[in-house]
Amino acid sequence: MMPHSAAAAVIDLDPAGTLARLLHDARLTTGYTSQDSLARDLNVDRSVVTKAESGNRFPSDKVLLKWCELCGLDAGKVLTMVGRARDTSVAIPPWFETFREVQFVAHTIRTWHPVLVPGPLQIPDYATALFAGMGEGADRIEELVAARVDLQQILTGLEPAALWAVMDEAVLRRQVGSDEVMHRQLTYLVEQGQRSHIGIQVVPAIRGANAGCVGAFTIASVEGAPDVLLREAVQDVTTDKPDVLRKAHAIFDRVRLDALSGPESLELIGKVAEQCKPQVSSGVSPATHLGTGANASK
Repeated sequence: MMPHSAAAAVIDLDPAGTLARLLHDARLTTGYTSQDSLARDLNVDRSVVTKAESGNRFPSDKVLLKWCELCGLDAGKVLTMVGRARDTSVAIPPWFETFREVQFVAHTIRTWHPVLVPGPLQIPDYATALFAGMGEGADRIEELVAARVDLQQILTGLEPAALWAVMDEAVLRRQVGSDEVMHRQLTYLVEQGQRSHIGIQVVPAIRGANAGCVGAFTIASVEGAPDVLLREAVQDVTTDKPDVLRKAHAIFDRVRLDALSGPESLELIGKVAEQCKPQVSSGVSPATHLGTGANASK
């Protein structure tokens, strides 16, 4: 059974979506079979109900209090939930903190990355170069790297999470930091890929376009709760919506079909690691990279 704290993390994952479902279910339970009928009793346009039940926009507290009265909801609870759903002022978005918590209690994590090494597999120097390339300040970089290293605890201990990481060959050849950093990062991937609970696969460049072109994402599976999806973008999006998760699982499975086997992938990573290894005599690396440094991608 999932710990209470883990359950709370999943429930709180999407405050707007959770409140939207609560309002929708309460309407149906109390006999309002259409949004029009409830809108009439609330003395508002139907669009107000539609937007609230989709989680796009919630009405005023006055309208919500009337909604609670008509549908038998706990007004205090609803107002607390809408406060969280409307809160966008916090420095670290709630969905990021929540997904981090979910990863700590997940039994399986599946991640696809077409550009960069997945977070749980990044060495500190790689992460430092990455955040520097993203334009973060020195103090913030130190904080972010410490959090990334802390997250890697999910892969250690008596019952570590299973990690299935699939990445594009471009990840191996995109230089983040110095040649020495890339050599150590790729060597670390080979080492981690040999552990029984970690699977690392690479989609070779020769495969061309694939289902993973939609972008990077991670799926965390927790016992007794819905899977949770993190889609990485300009602003990361986390969801536990079944239809979105079905698509994500399908994409992950299709990407794995295009990938090399585990042993073949580790062999390729090892070869690229040797290409990145700094040459003591000349100080010039023979590696051919896709870029000259980390960029703002996650």
